[in-house]
Amino acid sequence: MKSRSHLVRQIFSLFALVRVQNVLLLSIAFILTAKYIFAPDESFKQLLSNINFDILLISTTLCIASGYIINSFYDYQKDLINRPQKTLIEQEVDLKKRLYLYFFLNFAAVFLAGLISWRAALFFSVYIFFIWLYSHKIQHFALLGNLTATLLSILPFFVIFLYFKKFNHFIFAHAVFLFLLLLIKDIIKNFINLKGDLAQGHQTLPVKYGENKAKALLLLISLLLMATMWHLNNFAVLGDMKYYFYIFSILYFSGLIIFLKSENIKIYKYFYGLIKILLVLGVFSIILVKKQGYITN
Repeated sequence: MKSRSHLVRQIFSLFALVRVQNVLLLSIAFILTAKYIFAPDESFKQLLSNINFDILLISTTLCIASGYIINSFYDYQKDLINRPQKTLIEQEVDLKKRLYLYFFLNFAAVFLAGLISWRAALFFSVYIFFIWLYSHKIQHFALLGNLTATLLSILPFFVIFLYFKKFNHFIFAHAVFLFLLLLIKDIIKNFINLKGDLAQGHQTLPVKYGENKAKALLLLISLLLMATMWHLNNFAVLGDMKYYFYIFSILYFSGLIIFLKSENIKIYKYFYGLIKILLVLGVFSIILVKKQGYITN
């Protein structure tokens, strides 16, 4: 009975460690982006029956999962301060096992990618290296850490671009919108983790420049985000996804005003949670994009 209970705890710990919900959302976003933006004339069955596409999807999710593991490995002390309860749950999988799992997932990702081509294997090898470099060093530097984290988050969608070899201004505008929103999300995370970053001497934006200057930067990025949304609304192909941007604008900028005026960590967490919800809604709103045939190579 005890061994079964221990196994259940380890499974929950593993799910928490690799952020199963985030990996699942990324997989859904990967598929919906491919289907509705890059290959609107293909059915889901056609898309998912393509072995090369499936391998890219699996390799990407394995890399993301391993990224969460190595990040938790280096952030262990900071996480004990910022999120002690979740960190205690993750402790069921000790640091040694985390490293074993990390190397296994990375090996599997590169091996599978190598079945497609050596270029795919090289791409994922470089991607894995930069995730490690970010977790080990880069994340502790103001702004550079935020930009790197955001780039690494959006890079999986570059895999879809490489696979379909299609690109246009609509796709570029979407990529810019996603990049800016993820950048904002990462900076807000710095506010939430301020206590742990101060204790560990990590030079994040709020630590190095102060909360007021960091908030001013967030406002500037938010204005760029608004300009990107306005630009996206000029595309007829956006279809009913425009309603997502209407809802997004109301909720996001209402939350932003409250966030900018507050110094309460609970408000920071609420705003962070709101952005996560808006990201989820954004993923599923992709299905509202008009079926298009003008995407060119």
